[in-house]
Amino acid sequence: MLINLNRTEKYEKTFLALGTMNVISACGKNSRQAVNAACERVQEIHGRMSVYEKESDVAKINYKAGREAQKIHADTFSLLKRSAEFSVLSGGAFDITIRPLTELWGFGKKQNYVPAKDEIERALPLVNYRDLLLDEEHCTAYLVKAGQSIDLGGIAKGYAADEAKRILMQHKISDALINLGGNIVAMGYREDGLPWQIGVQNPLSARGDYIGTLEASDKTIVTSGSNEQFFISDGVRYHHIIDPRTGYPADSELLSVTVICSSSTDADGLTTGIFVSGISDSMTLLKNTDAQAIFVMQNKDLFLTEGLRNTFKRSSS
Repeated sequence: MLINLNRTEKYEKTFLALGTMNVISACGKNSRQAVNAACERVQEIHGRMSVYEKESDVAKINYKAGREAQKIHADTFSLLKRSAEFSVLSGGAFDITIRPLTELWGFGKKQNYVPAKDEIERALPLVNYRDLLLDEEHCTAYLVKAGQSIDLGGIAKGYAADEAKRILMQHKISDALINLGGNIVAMGYREDGLPWQIGVQNPLSARGDYIGTLEASDKTIVTSGSNEQFFISDGVRYHHIIDPRTGYPADSELLSVTVICSSSTDADGLTTGIFVSGISDSMTLLKNTDAQAIFVMQNKDLFLTEGLRNTFKRSSS
């Protein structure tokens, strides 16, 4: 195995985009220029795909729901198309039209709010990925019902991470670490020539406490878990990952799922879909996308797919 040791420069940048803090670091000649260009690309994607940016493609699609199709950038169209494919592959467990439900629950905005059953029943008909019509010839997107809305928060970071990697590679960078709010892309090797060591968060502990570490080179690692946003009301624990088919927080017996593959876009979509559908329904989905996974169950059991047995090391504590 040949290892690139041409690390004459190192540069790291921290920045805010896509609703989270991000860090991109790279080793090699032109690393500063490469990292800055990658950060600019992520910001560009944020401007087109953030639901909170009034002039974004996503905001415009939502505004025109039930009225007319919206012309969008090729970036956005590409990701909408991939999102639709994941919706089909996951049997609707992943669905970017889920925003009416996530807005109703209001995690991070409302104080421990549990919607009434009739509120959920009114919102559910607005959630259906089949109602997002994509016209590739004219590069347009159209939501067929008034009141419908999309949110790319479950997959846009993955797309941005893949694009950041592409930009770094264009600048001849082979060794880098991209961290977009927990969406990790490990390129090449560390400064010491060894593979990157990526911690997998313990979903029952404070951030930075890991259940184990993954040895990774030229892989992406993405985790979804119910520990990120949750509250307890009348003895019931409610978390932020909503099942688009029921309108309630997903009840799949999972605390978290970590996906490892070559595409961060795919990994992002997979973690959400798998967390909603559960471990028993995820094996075909993983096989179809050539991905591996780590499952942490509510009973604290830990399961790995076969391909990780030589690269994942569980913490001793």
